[in-house]
Amino acid sequence: MGLLSRMLRGTRWERLALPILETDRLAIAPLQADMAEEVRRLTDDPAITGAVDFLPERFELADARGLIRAASSGRDVFLGLVEHEDRRLIGIVGAHLRALEAIEIGYWIGGSARGRGYGAEGVEAVVRALAEGYPRRAIVAECRPENVASWRMLHKLGFRPTGDDGKRPGRQLMVWDIRDAPQGRLAAPGTIASGVAARPDGAR
Repeated sequence: MGLLSRMLRGTRWERLALPILETDRLAIAPLQADMAEEVRRLTDDPAITGAVDFLPERFELADARGLIRAASSGRDVFLGLVEHEDRRLIGIVGAHLRALEAIEIGYWIGGSARGRGYGAEGVEAVVRALAEGYPRRAIVAECRPENVASWRMLHKLGFRPTGDDGKRPGRQLMVWDIRDAPQGRLAAPGTIASGVAARPDGAR
């Protein structure tokens, strides 16, 4: 049985929770209700909504609020990547429980922040926290092979193609292997000051 088939089995869910994280440049934490307008402004970009399959073509304030509320289910958590320097929301990483054996990650980065390594920095921090918090679960992503920038970034972080098609058309399933991950780590759990939550390279 392939990894994708195993991911889709089972009906029992646990709640997904992550510690607050920080990297050299980013504060990373679940999106909060008062960030809805920031989330709308970041995400209402055709380059993002056209690449991330579950986002509507026009991403409005109600959509941003719905994205933030998704965390209440415990199955989907969206984390904001906030720059330390100017406290600006520059990207979002999603983590999603998939049946009993996997957690899927995806992400998008806002226009002016693209091409500066924020995607790799944020995704690696989240993936390592998930690996520590949920050691029995596979960490997976879906990516179009022709999305070269995202494919290369995921490969650099330790994701490898499984040979399975993803659930979304044109995507390949990739799984993270700590043996292939970079040495050291970009982030560690920490305490972030009150008020800081924390190229659409979306691997979705």
